[in-house]
Amino acid sequence: MWASTRHALYRYDREAKKLLRVEGPGMGGRLLQSPDGRLWAVDDSRNLRPVPMPAPGQQMPRSPDFNQSESREVAQFDRDGNLWMLLCPQGVCRVARAGSLPNRPINPAQQATDRLDQAWQLTDVATSGMLEDREGNLWVSTRSGLDRFRENKLIPARIAGASGELSVTRDDDGKLWLADWATRGIWTIGADGVAVRDPHRSGISLARDRDGAVLIAGTRNIERIYQGKSSNIALPAPGGKPVDLTVLGVLDDGNTLWMAALQTSLMGLKDGRWLSRGEFNLPQRIYMSAAGGPGQLWLSHNDGGLTLYDNGKSTRYDIAAVGLETGIFPGQQLVVGGERGIVVMRDNRFVQLGPLNAEALRMVSGMAVTPDGDRWLNGARGLVHIRRSDWENSMRQPSIPLVYELIDALEGYPGRAAVGNRQTSIYNMGNGVLWLRATGGLVRLDTKALRANTVKPIVQLLRVNTDQGAYPAAAVLRLPPDSHNFNIQYTAPGLRKPEGMQFQYELDGVDQQWEDAGTRRAAYYTNVGPGRYNFSVRAANEDGMASDVVASMQIEIAPTVVQTWWFQLLCVALALLALYGAWRYRLQKATAAIASQLQVRMDERERIARTLHDTFLQSVQALVLRVYSVLTKLPEGSEPRTRLEAILDEADRAIEEGRDQVQQLRSGLDLEQQLRQCGASLAVVHEATGFELMIDGTARALSPPVQEELCAIAQEALRNAFQHAHASKVTARIGYGDDALVLTVDDNGRGLDEAEVRERLKDRHFGLVGMRERARRVGAALEIGGAAGQGTVVELKVPARLVYAEAL
Repeated sequence: MWASTRHALYRYDREAKKLLRVEGPGMGGRLLQSPDGRLWAVDDSRNLRPVPMPAPGQQMPRSPDFNQSESREVAQFDRDGNLWMLLCPQGVCRVARAGSLPNRPINPAQQATDRLDQAWQLTDVATSGMLEDREGNLWVSTRSGLDRFRENKLIPARIAGASGELSVTRDDDGKLWLADWATRGIWTIGADGVAVRDPHRSGISLARDRDGAVLIAGTRNIERIYQGKSSNIALPAPGGKPVDLTVLGVLDDGNTLWMAALQTSLMGLKDGRWLSRGEFNLPQRIYMSAAGGPGQLWLSHNDGGLTLYDNGKSTRYDIAAVGLETGIFPGQQLVVGGERGIVVMRDNRFVQLGPLNAEALRMVSGMAVTPDGDRWLNGARGLVHIRRSDWENSMRQPSIPLVYELIDALEGYPGRAAVGNRQTSIYNMGNGVLWLRATGGLVRLDTKALRANTVKPIVQLLRVNTDQGAYPAAAVLRLPPDSHNFNIQYTAPGLRKPEGMQFQYELDGVDQQWEDAGTRRAAYYTNVGPGRYNFSVRAANEDGMASDVVASMQIEIAPTVVQTWWFQLLCVALALLALYGAWRYRLQKATAAIASQLQVRMDERERIARTLHDTFLQSVQALVLRVYSVLTKLPEGSEPRTRLEAILDEADRAIEEGRDQVQQLRSGLDLEQQLRQCGASLAVVHEATGFELMIDGTARALSPPVQEELCAIAQEALRNAFQHAHASKVTARIGYGDDALVLTVDDNGRGLDEAEVRERLKDRHFGLVGMRERARRVGAALEIGGAAGQGTVVELKVPARLVYAEAL
């Protein structure tokens, strides 16, 4: 237990149970603790002194949440041991890795490695407090606001004096070499990331030869630096007279050293002699170049073509898919980048890797492969990281989109990949360190020091917004009727990189699967019906660390009046009632049409009957009377009179038959009589089959046209039953109902055989067809049923309005 005042420091002795003063200069003031557990006292001058422990090595590492528990008003050691000091003398200064320094006093004002003391660097240079959160961000409160500092993955290089386009290469000693086009200055950057200008060298373009030597192109020679030794290669002298050349680039393919200058165009140094372009079998147009194997060059032409120049032999390939090319990267797999994406050589042809139109894969001008097999591409949006397994998956099946991670401006990437001088823009130092050349400067990435954010996000549901209003999220949220359009707002606090938080959500009953929302913190739904739904959302931080718990809520949408079950049931009932009414109306119309046809037929029969009675029969009767008058004048017993008497008897019988026909026209055939006579006649012929006629209800007069059709149908049914059913009994039944007349013919025979029916139709036996046609003609419903061994039933049902004479 330690306690300090402004002028003294005390330690609690547990054995003596009292406070003991710690002697020594500067022992007093505020106390700080570095990550290794050491205590530091900060005096009024804001200098730090280590506090001696009672015994060497007695201190313990500080608690992991030490910095998160409260803010500090003077200084703070972050989790990496960097010391952040407030007001030194203003703003903030930082002493890098101060927590690993030996037990000596620290003067931050003098030892600071970084300073933020300008008005444009902070919301205010008057700072008052500092806190490190659980994700490693540093928060500084000022008089005017709150500033956040986070650990960027990319670290910029500060190159004092450089102002133009940089030409960059590396050597085998882990140094990066830079040449500035405008100033022609030369810088080197070592492992410490500090750029140092070489006062003794100048140049305009840099390259690396096959041996790993650095080539510095000047105006009259190329300096070659290999293993610390320097030598010069004289540049060509046009016309035999040395002149200053503006070298655009240098490239070594293992056999020839190529050089392009404004004054000489492209030339190659071979066997100690500079040869002009015409001495080589090169393509006419060259836009970009990259060295392959010994004596090999990959040359693009900005016309959709790529040529392999192999020791004088040229082979052309098609790379039109990438558009304007921005980088050629030989290796185990040849990759070409361009304005539309990247292509890779596969089976001696180039295929494009997706996803198509991905902005991050456009304008790639640099590619590096780290020892773990991962690929790093420098493109239009920043640095693209593709893991080895993901790259191999897409190589095996190019239709599989590349899975990648983008390190962009939010991680300190300045602008986009540089493409101006057509040189590669990634430099792999071989130890996990990559240097990237971008339009906004040079930045460094240490792939081994990348530290993922291991803090899992905690998703929170905020509110649900509808057209009627906003409602705070709850375990069960009941929305008012007609809330079919709504959005659900949620979030997951992320202090390190909230812009990189990714969300997925799902509404059971609406979404078929989890929906990717990206960084959007709201889910939108339209035309959602009433009911009970469960909404879930989950999140992953910028490094893919997913939340442990899925946030969920139940949403109940109340139905409107028209959406209630009873209203819908009422609508169904009304619809069925309307259909029934339409069916009844249609039935009445059809019945009326048939009744009208029957009435027409009845009127025609009555007209014929009247005509026969009033004309033909009367004429025959008058003829008989005339013959009779002649007969009376003949002597009785004479042969002529006897013969005329016989003729008159025949005439009387003809007149009687005519009256019977007139009666049938008016009243039709008697249905009961016809069935009885037909059944009795058939029973005589088929002695093994009995017949019975049954009458239900009170007999009523029938419409003659309908009665005749019924007789015909019943007689056909009886004949079929006697002839084909093999029955022991056939029964005919006439039912006089108030609603309809029902005529039934059934038997106890072998039943209806559909196959036999089809065969009889083929043989042109149309009894059943005729029965159905007659029934349809009078508006009757005919049903024929039966099963094998159970007999056959023929039922004919005629509405009362059509069958009864008094109804017509």
